Amino acid sequence: MAAPAQIRVLPDAVINQIAAGEVVERPASVLKELVENSIDAGASRIEVEVVDGGRRLVRVRDDGTGMDRDNALLSIERHATSKLRELKDLDSIATMGFRGEALAAIASVSQFTLVTNREGAAAGTEILVFGGRIQDVRDAGAPRGTDIAVRNLFFNVPARRKFLRSAQTEFANIRQAFLLEALANTGIEFALRADDAEVYRLPATEHLLDRIRDLYGVEIAGHLRPIRFGNGVVEIGGYAGVPPCSRLDRELQVVFINGRPSGSPVVNFAIQSAYRDVLQGGRYAPLFLHVDLPADLVDVNVHPAKKEVRFRRPTEVRDVIIEAIRLAVAGPEAGRGRRDESPREAARPHVYPPVAVSATPPASPAPAPMAVTQPRLDWTPPPVPPAEPEAGAPSAPWAEYRLMGRVGGMYVVLETADGLVLMDSRSAHERVIYERLLGAMEKGNVPAQGLLPPVTVAVTPAQAAALRKHLDLLKEMGFGVAEFGSDTFLVDALPVWVAGVAPGPLLSDIADGLMQGGRTSAKDWVQPLIASIAGKQAVGLQRELNDAELNALIRDLARTEMPYTSPRGKPTVILLSTRELNRKFGRE
Repeated sequence: MAAPAQIRVLPDAVINQIAAGEVVERPASVLKELVENSIDAGASRIEVEVVDGGRRLVRVRDDGTGMDRDNALLSIERHATSKLRELKDLDSIATMGFRGEALAAIASVSQFTLVTNREGAAAGTEILVFGGRIQDVRDAGAPRGTDIAVRNLFFNVPARRKFLRSAQTEFANIRQAFLLEALANTGIEFALRADDAEVYRLPATEHLLDRIRDLYGVEIAGHLRPIRFGNGVVEIGGYAGVPPCSRLDRELQVVFINGRPSGSPVVNFAIQSAYRDVLQGGRYAPLFLHVDLPADLVDVNVHPAKKEVRFRRPTEVRDVIIEAIRLAVAGPEAGRGRRDESPREAARPHVYPPVAVSATPPASPAPAPMAVTQPRLDWTPPPVPPAEPEAGAPSAPWAEYRLMGRVGGMYVVLETADGLVLMDSRSAHERVIYERLLGAMEKGNVPAQGLLPPVTVAVTPAQAAALRKHLDLLKEMGFGVAEFGSDTFLVDALPVWVAGVAPGPLLSDIADGLMQGGRTSAKDWVQPLIASIAGKQAVGLQRELNDAELNALIRDLARTEMPYTSPRGKPTVILLSTRELNRKFGRE
């Protein structure tokens, strides 16, 4: 029988290479760590240079405070840092870095050069490190700041180097890491060069929107709305994208927590919930989200590369993020309530005309019907303005329009000052009904339909506890629910929009939703149900609306909080600007 292996303390070189595997995954990881060190050093300008996708060189230069010789030597030792002094400091971290292991890890798997100087010093310091071993330390002439060059990453760890991807793939990751740092620190000037070509040069700015415009262009910036919301503890800022601007990937959804590019499952869930009734499944709106809260309420010491954080009060953070994004997407008027209509009218299926909310008639009579097969090209109808909105109403997708005709009996063609609008009448009708039903629920005045006889529903103990805690919420939603013995409830009324649904399974599902996290989650649970009801009440595909009905629908859609999509995420309108039409016809 073989003798058991002896336990030994690993050499420092092996320890550093193991640590490098946790901190340094690829060249983009090097860029992130070096740039964040520059930010902590108070830099106002950061220049990044890469060669061969960062595999041959990643270089970061800054004009920060720099270091003297002793501190420069300490900076490449493991667990040497100026950002922590004792264990309790982990509870209130305000710097980007704090572990004191990034430079040591990077230097252990590369050919590493550090040049640094403090303002007013007689000379700077240059340190050369080869695979974790210091080769030379000497004086150097250098401006204030720090210049770190990392060459031939993983040259001494072949097993890691062979897992590096192509230069194009590695540069794509470097570019994304660079963009995150530039978005998080708009007050710093950034530059990126790749293989001797300048890719970005971003001037410092006070405004995040300017940095977004510099990076992604005016079209993306034009579809963003500001986010400003908080509860005194959790403060949310940034910009949220609105339809029709969306993508099939999450590349333009960026989250910063206390200024640090990072994420959390709680944040991801909140973003998904906030956009659930705005975008079709599988599509993602641009989002540049800043979450700020006291440092002692967030744990950044979770992931070796600081990619993920944990919150000490996750439910509060989730609810504030959801509300912040919804208010931004819906517009500043979202918190002021919806149109003044009775709950019973709100819950009733609407047929056009008449429509109660469109009380103000058009300035001019509606144009005469125009056959799609035989359009009258010499006919020019007068513009039809939308109904006058109340104070604080959301801006419409159009200031005024001309009803030009129909396609396929369901799609409506409008001419606006900006170009053409194609409207899906069914999706538009769904949006109008949905917001009326939701508005009645949020006001706590949902009309209820009594059950004769009342129904007793038995649930699990955990479900019963959740229902007892939120009986007032259920009443706001139109449910007549009362305790009826141990883990049993008496249901004597249901909201009209779920009339006919079996009370037992419905109450059980609601209890499960309540158990997942509070009032917001409960209302989130019921929104898809309201969306389904709105779809059933919307106009059928088989009936073509006349012009008077269409004009009423167009005006009502313009007055909704989110006129661009149905509650199930399908587009209600497609906007074709004059500029886009000119480009398609080769006029630009």
